[in-house]
Amino acid sequence: MPLDQAVYVQLCTDHYPWTEVTVDLAARQAQGLSGVFDAQQGPDWARFVWVRGILRGGFTAAGDAAWPAVLAALPRAQVTLATLDPALAELVWSSRTQAPQQLEEHWPELQGTLERQRFSGVLLGGRACSFWEGGRAIGGTLPPAGVVCTTLSRLPGGMVTHAALLDFWRDLIAATHRTAPLDEAWRQVSVRLAGQHPCLDPFAREVVVQGGQLHVEADVPPTEAQPALLGAFQATLARLGLRLTDLPLTELSGRPEWAAAGLEAL
Repeated sequence: MPLDQAVYVQLCTDHYPWTEVTVDLAARQAQGLSGVFDAQQGPDWARFVWVRGILRGGFTAAGDAAWPAVLAALPRAQVTLATLDPALAELVWSSRTQAPQQLEEHWPELQGTLERQRFSGVLLGGRACSFWEGGRAIGGTLPPAGVVCTTLSRLPGGMVTHAALLDFWRDLIAATHRTAPLDEAWRQVSVRLAGQHPCLDPFAREVVVQGGQLHVEADVPPTEAQPALLGAFQATLARLGLRLTDLPLTELSGRPEWAAAGLEAL
């Protein structure tokens, strides 16, 4: 995890008790925290991710984990909190379920391959960690020359494209609209969120839902479009009084794009 925006690093909960950690994180969450919190005790660890004040969730080597369980399992942990750009925090969360894949090519020869494959996920090399979207590094530190690298892909195989995720969002919004017409709720939410996600501005018409059909202008960057779609969809469901589990989305929830879109925490 990049520590250039670390709030604190390896504080021991013997001296910074879990009760104070919890209160501090709750306050930061209310202020719109985007970042990663790590706790480690010996070989055991846990990580929690926030994106724009929303707790995506926590996970360990064994899988997803809840906050109370982590506190009980790691009573004397060393804890680290680092803020991240929301898009980077989203990448950390959506890459968590993927097995690390060691690559044959070394850096920088590897860069061309990642660009051609439009790789999205996390690239690890030496002590460097960088974040990628659509074949482009969008944050973190690139590996030093000659090191062996490992990837955590956003989707299985690493062949993630912005187009694939947009197709998924179109299918999801259309399926939701068939259950509960959402055009007006989406428009109202877009007005409210336009300051946070400019592409949602109804007057710009870069991201529009009409008749349950999603339209996204081609020049909207993936790092802007994806968080905007997730935020608008979540807020639209809330305005309609719906939960994700209320919708007939069994087929869509089985697609790999479901996790990449950030829906597992809703």
